[in-house]
Amino acid sequence: MMSLRTFLVNNGRRDLKFIPYIGCKSGFAHIFDSLIPDGVASGRRRKIYDLFGGGGGFSLYACARFGSMNVTYNDHNPTVANLIMTLQADPDGLWAEYQKHRAKSDADYYRRVRRSDLGNGLVGAGRFFYLTKNAFSGKIRFNSRNEFNTPMRKGTKCPKVDIGALRSLSDTIRHMTISCKDFAEYRRVTDCFMYLDPPYLNNPNGHYNATVPPEEFISFVKCVEKSNKVMISEHNDPKTLELADNYQIYRIRLGRSLQYFTQDSSSEIIAINYCPPSEH
Repeated sequence: MMSLRTFLVNNGRRDLKFIPYIGCKSGFAHIFDSLIPDGVASGRRRKIYDLFGGGGGFSLYACARFGSMNVTYNDHNPTVANLIMTLQADPDGLWAEYQKHRAKSDADYYRRVRRSDLGNGLVGAGRFFYLTKNAFSGKIRFNSRNEFNTPMRKGTKCPKVDIGALRSLSDTIRHMTISCKDFAEYRRVTDCFMYLDPPYLNNPNGHYNATVPPEEFISFVKCVEKSNKVMISEHNDPKTLELADNYQIYRIRLGRSLQYFTQDSSSEIIAINYCPPSEH
């Protein structure tokens, strides 16, 4: 393994983004362009799996570039998965629900919505969407009981949401498969492109309610790397992932910490087990 290149995130390009999310990869599109050859996903209609989907940054990118019929978005959290399903199925309804909350928005109302059911169809998705747009520092955070527990950001009004933008995002993921499973259920997938962006391993800041035990993730990677093209995003030293020698490592410099330890710059890695375009 070796570090071949350093990429800088936030290069000024406007990319697809739905909600703020810790670790969101919407600013990585130019990096994915460089590291994912067309033939990896589209040449043989290879399926693309985003197994820790979160806010959908990578899935939106993959749908826009390779077509939504080839993409599977997965997230273990039913509240998050329900929001993505609702965006896909009913962007107008989601916008209408958001407008109802926006008209009433203040700190007390935010706290009441936060105590509500967030995972039930259109109504739950509207509540959760409202919370994501008004959460402090974009922290989409849940406790161990899967209760959203991020405080409201201070000193700003509830932002507007462009219905046209929601419709465009919905069109982008129109045929995308959406699932809500444990990532380990995809252990038997073969001949696919697999993007793995787990809740940061060994994470001490409590932003995630279901961090993946490192040994489980390492075991999963060792299983799927044998018969799939794999891309891994992580913040730990690559040695802690126990990656095979055929992986190539790229350093990613960030404009601000994706983990929100501070507002200072930080870095991540991307590891791939195939040859990028520049190496063909």
